[in-house]
Amino acid sequence: MPENSSNSVLIKSASYSALITTAIVLCFKAYGWLVTDSQSILSSLVDSMLDISSSFINLIAVYVALQPPDYNHRFGHEKFQDLAIFSQSIFFIASSLFIITSASRVIFYGVGLSNPELGLQAMYVSAIITFVLVCYQSYVLKKTASQIIAVDRLHYVSDFLTNITVIVSIHLSSKYWLIDPLAGIGISLYVIYAAWKLFRKAIRNLADEEFSDTDRQKILTVLSNYKQKYVQIKGVHELKTRRAANKAFIQFHLEMEGGMLLYDAHAISDEIMEALKLVFPGAEIIIHEDPAHQMGEFRYREHIH
Repeated sequence: MPENSSNSVLIKSASYSALITTAIVLCFKAYGWLVTDSQSILSSLVDSMLDISSSFINLIAVYVALQPPDYNHRFGHEKFQDLAIFSQSIFFIASSLFIITSASRVIFYGVGLSNPELGLQAMYVSAIITFVLVCYQSYVLKKTASQIIAVDRLHYVSDFLTNITVIVSIHLSSKYWLIDPLAGIGISLYVIYAAWKLFRKAIRNLADEEFSDTDRQKILTVLSNYKQKYVQIKGVHELKTRRAANKAFIQFHLEMEGGMLLYDAHAISDEIMEALKLVFPGAEIIIHEDPAHQMGEFRYREHIH
């Protein structure tokens, strides 16, 4: 089976697994909350409800994003992954804010628990199932380097930590009732921090933000090496870059001697393109050859030596 096809199967299987696992965990947490009236379990239950929503979004996004380019989407469908990541980051933040609100309510009112042993059983099962899912997602992430699976895995790692916190808090709530809400607030703040980073990355991709200065310099270094190799290369301008999910898009105008044969100019451009793909695997690269002696004033000229 081709590598890309194998990766697609793994990514889809991880997305299906997340959706099924979250539905099962949701049922156990709902039972745990009903029998204990635990605010921490309720917070975890709401988090799982958001999990199942985001997993469903991921499933749709993965199905769409893995489709090849078509007539209406010539650049591919990778930005659907960025849209899914953007939506998930909002879910992260909303979930965390709810947990903080719920935990603050517990601190203010000092709500007690009933039937804590039944709640513990439900949370143990939820934690075990979530841990198995995270292990499988880690395997898929190692094999595919899928950004959308990385985001989903982060979500379920935080969910697993939340489950552990709830278990510990239920155990200690009879003596140290403040541990439960304080731990919930601490985990929520961590999730908000992680979600904010995902939000910023998704926004950068959706807004077609340029590569970082470091990555742009990598491109210019490759071009500089080829300028030294081929005297026909005189310069470069209009370098533009962007990303959609993990896919890089690079385009620029390559200034070359006007008297070159088109065949030779194309051969040099192809060589540069292959060198750039070694630095940015899977990138889509467009190189426009310009005759250097006809170039007048232009914007965004890059300096290569």
